[in-house]
Amino acid sequence: MSTDVSVEDKFLFDLQGFLLLREVLSKEECERYREVLHTLEQSEYEDAGMAARGTKELKRANQVRLNGIVRLDPAFDSLIDHPRILPYLQEFVGDPQLINTWSITKFKGAVHSGWHRGITTSDYVCKDGEIRSRMFNTVYFLTDNGPEDGCVVGLPGSHKSSFDLKFDDYDGLELPGSMPITGKTGDVLLFSECVVHNGLLKTTDGERSNLYFNYVHAYYNVMMREPKNCHHFYFPSDVRARFTESQRNLTRWMDFTNWDYCAQRPDLFNRESRPLAAPERQRYAPAPLM
Repeated sequence: MSTDVSVEDKFLFDLQGFLLLREVLSKEECERYREVLHTLEQSEYEDAGMAARGTKELKRANQVRLNGIVRLDPAFDSLIDHPRILPYLQEFVGDPQLINTWSITKFKGAVHSGWHRGITTSDYVCKDGEIRSRMFNTVYFLTDNGPEDGCVVGLPGSHKSSFDLKFDDYDGLELPGSMPITGKTGDVLLFSECVVHNGLLKTTDGERSNLYFNYVHAYYNVMMREPKNCHHFYFPSDVRARFTESQRNLTRWMDFTNWDYCAQRPDLFNRESRPLAAPERQRYAPAPLM
């Protein structure tokens, strides 16, 4: 277990379900990532129009989402095991494995995303000083994330909540106890996917660009969670061949995946959604759209 996470950070993460780390990336690094994103966002992809999630999503007005960004460009590889983030992954997940990467760029007029959580509260535990979140999200702020910029909004402590509300009845900050999670260019938000979260309206000019790297514990069955989206979760062998040893270790679940089978089953990627998870998880676990 890592010893690089302070007791104060452990306390705050267990209390809130999230942490904000300051100045993880330099402004120059953020600018380089944004340049790569701009090129990728202007490209077209062969999977456009498929029933499953395509690489490029434009279904929300004034927003561009790219799925599987590590697969699209090696510029993002170094974020898989960023030295400021890796100790937190090890401390709060245990044996972390990267399962999903995406980007979201918002422009003025982008609307709320909808309240959701990726996993249920039973997937978070803190016992004998050890924290375990079965799914864990990291959000790299490539631009300022102010309260009017369409930032992430969360419900502190909801990773332990014993009661649920009708979350769809609340827009943004109307949800009792919710708060905007703001930060500057280069900051990184870490949160348990047990936390109920959303994305706020963007009412400012310019763009808000974030990168998302989502991890699970090694025992989590990624391919059974959302079979029709596995083409974004899994990296082909030629992509992983360029990884460092550490990055290959954080994606080693892919060594045990029969991708040839999935590639021969286009029906997996074109059927309508089906209930693969428990009802509560299915209700609150659409893929994050922040």
